[in-house]
Amino acid sequence: MTKKTIVHIAQSAGGVAEYLYMFFKNFKDENYENVLIVSEDYKNQLERFKTYTSNIYIVPMVREVEAKKDIKSIIKVRKILKQIKPDIVYLHSSKAGAIGRIALAFNFKTKILYNAHGWYFNAQISDKKKKLFALIERILAIKTDKIINISKSEYDSALKYKIAPEKKMCIIENGIDFTKFQNNDKYREETRKKYDITENEIVIGVVGRLTEQKDPITMIKAFELVNKENKNTRLMYVGSGELEEEVKQFAKEHDILDKVIITGWVDNVEKYIPAFDIAVLPSKWEGFGLVLIEYMACNKPIIATNVGGIKDIIKNEENGLLFKKESEQQLCNVIEKYIKNEKFASKCIEKNKKYMKKYNIAVLINKTVNLIKN
Repeated sequence: MTKKTIVHIAQSAGGVAEYLYMFFKNFKDENYENVLIVSEDYKNQLERFKTYTSNIYIVPMVREVEAKKDIKSIIKVRKILKQIKPDIVYLHSSKAGAIGRIALAFNFKTKILYNAHGWYFNAQISDKKKKLFALIERILAIKTDKIINISKSEYDSALKYKIAPEKKMCIIENGIDFTKFQNNDKYREETRKKYDITENEIVIGVVGRLTEQKDPITMIKAFELVNKENKNTRLMYVGSGELEEEVKQFAKEHDILDKVIITGWVDNVEKYIPAFDIAVLPSKWEGFGLVLIEYMACNKPIIATNVGGIKDIIKNEENGLLFKKESEQQLCNVIEKYIKNEKFASKCIEKNKKYMKKYNIAVLINKTVNLIKN
């Protein structure tokens, strides 16, 4: 039997890259082969993908809307797709979604799956831009066989903006490969030693890019407030991004630079999260928040903003604490609640040990394979 080809197209790295890696690693159906078309943002990650894909193509793609560059990307993607003749194209995130569907404009044989991994019209942008991006999504949805939403919140947003009929959409929640988090407590001491963190210090940790969406500015401001009353606290950021220097500058001006650790980009977060005592996701907007499940897998008490798909995962005062986005005072207050009440923190952790099972990558793979087969 001839294998069917699925071409995955992705522009943004970060969470999308982790999603793709886990998807490929756990996709075991031998009737299909996976091919990858990605932006240059993936160049330093190609080795880990090669084991699980039959081919990888690098196409220059930019996150912003830039007509000349976008047209070149579309032409190049179209050329590759004409060469491969895939059965299915699976588009990941809004930019790749636009490039891929325009490239397939006159192709009526290839089936198209699209996963926005967080609708851009839910981002912190003007109402005018929200309407514009929703209109673009509605137009492109005509050329889409199935739209996958990563949370109920995302699905509800798509209905609100009338992106596509209900029959064209579904919900497949994100998931993670729990096996890589097994017995990872051993990394706690190793990572803390690497960054000179003493046993009595409380590490408030964040995994994520230092970008506007993830709002590291509110995080560093909240940490400064926490550290005034709790001198034994440290802030660890596992990630990098364009706001890194601004975070460092704030820390320097407020004399807490020696309390802040920024590790830079890593592809083994399972070795870093164990070093945390409290885990935070301070996003301004979020379609799902995959790192929350990674925090759960590492048995950490969780704090996150009350936005988007986060609300589908974290129930305030039940399995974590939520705070209003961009509120450093509220974030400070909930961090201090965990510091002062270890019993409550333990209760949240125990709740998540049961709750997180539905986010196993196997569930995501099974649902996606069934969708593909149908």
